[in-house]
Amino acid sequence: MVSHVPKIAKGYVAKCIRCESLLYKNISCNPSAVLALCLAALILIVPAFYYPLISIHLLGTTEQTNLLRGALMMIDNAPVVAFIVLFCAVIAPTILISSIALSSACLTFNYHPGYLPKILKITYVIMHWSMLEVYMVSLMVAVFKLMNYAELHFGVGFYFFIALLLLNLTIINNYSHHSYWEKYING
Repeated sequence: MVSHVPKIAKGYVAKCIRCESLLYKNISCNPSAVLALCLAALILIVPAFYYPLISIHLLGTTEQTNLLRGALMMIDNAPVVAFIVLFCAVIAPTILISSIALSSACLTFNYHPGYLPKILKITYVIMHWSMLEVYMVSLMVAVFKLMNYAELHFGVGFYFFIALLLLNLTIINNYSHHSYWEKYING
């Protein structure tokens, strides 16, 4: 439904009168703070995705895996699932953090290139596909199921992944798509 977007006070949200879905949240959005969080997250992406998340010791054999290798191991048996895991847990979060970082940098330095509206649109679309928290829940379910059968050790990648997940949640919580558009239009 086409809705008139009302002016609301800081800390409140605007919802659709028909379906109650969130139109926007009016938060104090500081692009420079979001940029700093994004840069920290981009630094953490590399070790979170490449260092071993977990090592499993079973029947005298130890196997370590990281997020990328785990998704790629499924390609032969379940290519659709492998692609979805790879997209939602690696590609989409990387694109999301990169696009928020780019738009935050543009707004922080008061630079309004012609491609900024496309970046804001990409951010809006990809935000629904970035699912680091879903991957974390599925990883923890697997860990609890395997604890009785094998010896498990968390690798350094697991701790980087937790830090990345917390940063990602903080970025999304402090990012306001509506505020970024307003800053772009009024800037």
